[in-house]
Amino acid sequence: MIWKYIQFEGKLLLRNKLNWLLGVAFILFFPLYFIQYSDSDVESLRDKKSAESLEYNTIFNFFPEEMRDTPEGQEIYNNLTEQSSMISKQRFSLWKKADYEEYIEGGLRLNELRLRLHELGNKGVHPEFVVPKEEIMKEDALLRYYQKNQLPLEADPFTTSNYLPVALEKVNGLLFVLFVLFMGGNMLLHDQQKRTVMGIFPISFMQRVFVKTGLHFVQVLVFLLAGLLIGGWVVAAQTAWGDFKSPLLLFQNGDYVAVSTSRYILYMVVAMALLALLLLFASILVNVITKNMYATVLLILVVFLAPMLLHFAGINASLLQPLSVMDISQVLTGDVATQYGKDTMDYKWALIWLCVLNMALIAVLFGGNRVVYMKKHATPTYQVGKGGNN
Repeated sequence: MIWKYIQFEGKLLLRNKLNWLLGVAFILFFPLYFIQYSDSDVESLRDKKSAESLEYNTIFNFFPEEMRDTPEGQEIYNNLTEQSSMISKQRFSLWKKADYEEYIEGGLRLNELRLRLHELGNKGVHPEFVVPKEEIMKEDALLRYYQKNQLPLEADPFTTSNYLPVALEKVNGLLFVLFVLFMGGNMLLHDQQKRTVMGIFPISFMQRVFVKTGLHFVQVLVFLLAGLLIGGWVVAAQTAWGDFKSPLLLFQNGDYVAVSTSRYILYMVVAMALLALLLLFASILVNVITKNMYATVLLILVVFLAPMLLHFAGINASLLQPLSVMDISQVLTGDVATQYGKDTMDYKWALIWLCVLNMALIAVLFGGNRVVYMKKHATPTYQVGKGGNN
């Protein structure tokens, strides 16, 4: 009987025109967004280093002369002089296009000098030209990855390998939440409206929940993967596939590590899949209460936005912090950890909470249905009156 119900629900899902329309629009986002992305100006490594080199002219011009007469001031000035020398070394290496190891060595030494300058309090350096520790850590992680894997430093930013992570970051968050909610926001409404039809399938409530959630989850995942494949193929036809070993930064336990592009995309897809599952279970739960798709979408959307709105309002909402996993790209980049000041809010933290929230919703659905069942089948009690006539 369960197999017949799966076939029945599968046919209904395939005939759902709204889901197909949403799915096609979602797939088309990946190749169409490339039109805008390809017109954007991406700063090259040479331009970046040239701009940094010019900054040191201003730094030296405004460095206090009286500080150079002190031991600490002399150390800071010598530090800045060596930093300028390392950047010139990197620029020369990029110009030669031959020995990128020289560029990496210069960059690693530059990071050491900048960290030392932080230890000295960046005295005499205008705050505008102080490189934040976070940026130094990011640069160091990238350079060490390039050094370990012997990869070219200057890659075409418009290849498939460089474009897909950007597209995933754009579609992730609110856009993906809305897509999943409109795909599965009315899963129980058909059953509630067609109770006589549902009567021919004598299966439990939780079995229906798992069948409906599973089928919608597969459909969402198919559209997501199809968007990546079609978008990647379209971009590759115009440029190239690129190198999926190229590094991207990942926030992990208070630090930044460089991972391959393929691994980064895998992390994003896995997290988005778990998020889709969470939203589908949440939709069923709200369906039971509201019996209206738009009310379901609105209520879950308010819950999704609550942590961000409360944080901006200056209200402590630590209990809602796990809901930040809904914007997984912000977790991967470390923006969520910076926002809440907690280094533990990284990718592993997000995965754990996604699993916990999924299990919690399943438990609530099971427990709620159990309570309703017990109330419905409760044995009535009767009291016998004193006269014995009742």
